[in-house]
Amino acid sequence: MEEKNSITAFAVLAAGIIIACFILSAGFGRIAKPDRTVSVRGLSEREVNADMAVWPLTFSLGGNDLPLLQKNIVSDTSLVTAYLDTHGLKKEDYTVQAPAITDTSMNPYVDNNRAKYTYIAKMVVLVRSSNVAAVKAAQADSLDLMSSGIAVQQDYDSKIQYEFTGLNGIKPDMIAEATKNARTAAEQFAHDSGSKVGKIKTATQGLFSIDNAAAGLEEKKTVRVVTTVEYILKD
Repeated sequence: MEEKNSITAFAVLAAGIIIACFILSAGFGRIAKPDRTVSVRGLSEREVNADMAVWPLTFSLGGNDLPLLQKNIVSDTSLVTAYLDTHGLKKEDYTVQAPAITDTSMNPYVDNNRAKYTYIAKMVVLVRSSNVAAVKAAQADSLDLMSSGIAVQQDYDSKIQYEFTGLNGIKPDMIAEATKNARTAAEQFAHDSGSKVGKIKTATQGLFSIDNAAAGLEEKKTVRVVTTVEYILKD
């Protein structure tokens, strides 16, 4: 009798375990079922005008007497700043940097018998202004300073650098546009697959890039941003 009860208890326990496993497996099957999603990218791109110009206006002077060289530096610098004033640039638009003086007599590679100047001063008037047109005009007319004996350096290091500083003002609209374009792509995919676009599951905003619109057209910039959005698809 005791053996029969043990067998019955064991059978009940085994049946319970089987039923519990069935319930758990069914439950896990529902939980583990993944969402159907689609991941798309949306692009927003705009061409904008540069709103800041930076021009290192550079010129050099030579001399054999330091006090006289100092006077010439002051005089030529005054002529340069007056030139900038006539082009509509204000004092707050430029900074006169300290001169870089080279003593050629201390250079072992210079033939002092042939050197014309013992001292060479390099001057930089750094122009940084939101008046982009004025800076561009001043750089274009800089050869006019030659009549005052000032040769403005014209090389790659002295080119105007154009910047766009108004990114924060256009960020929200561009992000909204990129997200809208991403949803349009998702809706096309859903339509082709017989589905509908649901809620956003994840979204990632890429970095904003600012590049020259074209070579030789540095005063115009192209701003781009790409967003990656994952949508849930519904039947």
